[in-house]
Amino acid sequence: MSVVAQHVQQILGFQLSVVQYQPTDRPIEDRLSVDHAESRLLLGVYDGHGGPHTAEYISKSLPKMLLASSPQDHARIFERLDQSLLHSFQTQHPHSVVKSLLKLNRTSPDIESAKLLRSGCTALVLDIDVEENLVHFANAGDCRALVLDSTIQQTTDLNAKAISEQARLKSEHPGEDNIIVGGRLFGRLMSTRGFGDGYYKLPRGINGWEHKHYINVLSTCDISNGKVPLNAQYESYFYGYRTPPYITATPDTRQLQLDPAGILVCGSDGLFDLVSNEQIATIITGGVEAAAHNLALHLLETIIQTQKPGDDVTILVLRRL
Repeated sequence: MSVVAQHVQQILGFQLSVVQYQPTDRPIEDRLSVDHAESRLLLGVYDGHGGPHTAEYISKSLPKMLLASSPQDHARIFERLDQSLLHSFQTQHPHSVVKSLLKLNRTSPDIESAKLLRSGCTALVLDIDVEENLVHFANAGDCRALVLDSTIQQTTDLNAKAISEQARLKSEHPGEDNIIVGGRLFGRLMSTRGFGDGYYKLPRGINGWEHKHYINVLSTCDISNGKVPLNAQYESYFYGYRTPPYITATPDTRQLQLDPAGILVCGSDGLFDLVSNEQIATIITGGVEAAAHNLALHLLETIIQTQKPGDDVTILVLRRL
């Protein structure tokens, strides 16, 4: 287990500190992005699961799309990008018998589209107007952003444990009582918002035939990775699969005026599983007073003295120069 990436950079009048930590010997699935255009600074944290493919793709594609539009379009762009993944997969892996026979020889793009839907990622983006000190948040999942100034404010964690997400799913799928089981989606997945995870988004079709076809395709990713394939676990994963999609890429969006002396901390849930917001604020304040070079690394090193992460950890800390 080790720090796999760390750096400090100055950008648009801010100092950005970054650290990523992997507690096991497998490749880290978290990704992050730092992009800017004119007076906009865009930071992103993407918590991958089931493989790094979706997080890698989204971390490269989403920022470009967001910077080409206004912050008011964040939700629409999140949804459009996720729909493009689903459309690409369905086009390259048609469910009708005739079309399937024409696609027996799978190509590299076909395989890639399957990987992007077999894995998944949450996404948190901060779109900062550096002239106005205005932060636009777009959050699809349970990565979290903290604003540390005179108070501590945070984005809302959106996963299967959140009461608001349970209520949303109940409203969108009336009469389906087994969606959240044991604090997880169908007892399997913590995510209720994010990109990828196509197996809980793809259409069911008549008698479930269409969905089973797609699951057979996605299962080839599991076989190549030495995992038990989805189609061998179909009943346990999809016993209540009636009215998809059950996962949405629509983010929670809001904006906040940032105090010039305020500090932004954002990270994957591997950080917030370990310490409270108040503890983070105390550690960051101590790091500022001690003139720590990399505040994100200072936060991580302080935490792991007493807590051992069990998940990937990505931390970004942003403050005015």
